[in-house]
Amino acid sequence: MSCGGGPPPGEGVVRVTFWHAMGGPLGDVLEDSLIAEFNATHPGIEVVPVAMGNYRALSQKIMASVMAGDTPSIAQAYETWTAQLVRGDAIVPMDSLMALDPGFTDEIWPDVYEVFREDNTFDGRIYSLPFNKSVPLVYYNADLFESLGLSPAQTLDGHRALLRALTLDGNSDGDLLDDCDRWGTAFTGSVWTFECLLSQFGGSLIDSSSGSVAFDSPEGEQALGFLQALLHEDRTAYLATGFDHQRQFSAGRVALIEASVTSLAFLKKDMQSRAASGLSTFRIGVAPLPSGVRRSVFIAGTNVVIFRSDDPREIAASWEFAKWFLEPRQQARWFAGSGYLPAVRGALSEPEAIARIEANPGLDGVIGQLDYALFEPQTSAWYEGREFLSEAIEIALYGRMSAGEALSRAARLTDAEIAAGR
Repeated sequence: MSCGGGPPPGEGVVRVTFWHAMGGPLGDVLEDSLIAEFNATHPGIEVVPVAMGNYRALSQKIMASVMAGDTPSIAQAYETWTAQLVRGDAIVPMDSLMALDPGFTDEIWPDVYEVFREDNTFDGRIYSLPFNKSVPLVYYNADLFESLGLSPAQTLDGHRALLRALTLDGNSDGDLLDDCDRWGTAFTGSVWTFECLLSQFGGSLIDSSSGSVAFDSPEGEQALGFLQALLHEDRTAYLATGFDHQRQFSAGRVALIEASVTSLAFLKKDMQSRAASGLSTFRIGVAPLPSGVRRSVFIAGTNVVIFRSDDPREIAASWEFAKWFLEPRQQARWFAGSGYLPAVRGALSEPEAIARIEANPGLDGVIGQLDYALFEPQTSAWYEGREFLSEAIEIALYGRMSAGEALSRAARLTDAEIAAGR
């Protein structure tokens, strides 16, 4: 049952416009299940979801609505967007609403994973609440691993050795392009992959004391060097684009991949489609990422923010929905239906969450990564900085520039963005 008593008395139903970017089955879970139930159980409030198609469109619409003075009631927002909205005084500090709602503050908020609490805190104030959060993990061909007597590696050195054992040149022709061949892994040149490795090697994206870039470091070069070694030295991996690595994994041409926790549903759907077509299938195993000098992963996904309004009833109704969504029962259903992680620990005791974890052995360990997870920089300059880093990773992995040169270039550009925003 939701804490608090809803919006203050007034005439008529309070309409809450919710802008989001959840499409396909994710949108169905959000709109047809959760929002529909909220509306049915809160007769004084109507949450009206508006899907924006993708995050880029959502970002553009939000910023345009702020400029026009015609914002939604509530919306998904990445941390860099939230930083801009805070500077523009466009959103309501969540802690001002929490102060009026001791039930939430005393019961729900302490149950939120610490990394999510910190991720939603800007300069000491809480401006957002966690919404669709995820972590990366290892997906592996469980049948293949069993037949070879192998297990997912716990360390990066072990992971590299494991990939050598998994890679197969079936006809010994020196390439891995034939149907009888198998790659150990495949990956895209993503910031998510790099930043996890960077932290696992002991590095950081941003220096906490100076606020300047820190990824152009020996640890940064180690992270890129690890990926370069898999591609060019060990030849146990290839550089993929889009979702090709997931498709090749489903086809059995790649033994393991790293991807988001939300990819599990899509990979299982691929298995079902292959089975229906008479193609080979296998059991999908899941495991936490291997560790380097420390265990570390980065969370991904958005939070939700509430926009300022001249109508206090609209703000109160938006708050009612946002906090309801964070309650254990709703979080368990969101986790079970969408694959996104539960934001509160109590959700794991709910029947829906228990059933999902039992159906996917190893998933509890994946969720356990939240105990040592990190989040990306919240500064609005990171929006551009992330693009600079993405370019650097691609340039280095394709061999057009050394890891050190590529990272130094990205660092200079990002530091300039940070300085311009101060």
